[in-house]
Amino acid sequence: MFQQSVKTYSGVGQSGAPASNSPIIAAAGGPGAFQAGANGLIMSRFAWRNATNPLLLDNTGTGKPVGFIYNNANATIGYLQSNSMTIPAGREASPVVGGDFWTISTTVATVGQKVFANLTTGLVSTGAAGATVDGSIETEWYVASPAAVGDLLIISTWSKA
Repeated sequence: MFQQSVKTYSGVGQSGAPASNSPIIAAAGGPGAFQAGANGLIMSRFAWRNATNPLLLDNTGTGKPVGFIYNNANATIGYLQSNSMTIPAGREASPVVGGDFWTISTTVATVGQKVFANLTTGLVSTGAAGATVDGSIETEWYVASPAAVGDLLIISTWSKA
């Protein structure tokens, strides 16, 4: 696909990409330990171990997620698609448990809030520590930059305020 537009200013970041030079910590498991489940795995969302095969990861689950799936360019752009954030089924995936990453929230985000993972989609939402966010579970991540619904924000395990 050819470029169709040019913006005056470059964007601040890309969803799922590292947002700083802070260390990135991958979930333990070793090389090739995790792969995208049967439905693929969408980057810039949280992921859980598959209930029948703990080496497979899905964007849906129960309890705490294994980690955040960052955009390390291992998605596949299909025929007639202009972009993709989906890692195909069976392809290696690397969930992270530490770092600073750009993502998009389904709620208004303010600095210092906790990050919640939706149990059916892996999407990010925000709220006060200990709050109940419908259909979501609190993670170890914090909001490090403010954002409106649908805008890019930084989530972090390093910066908590």
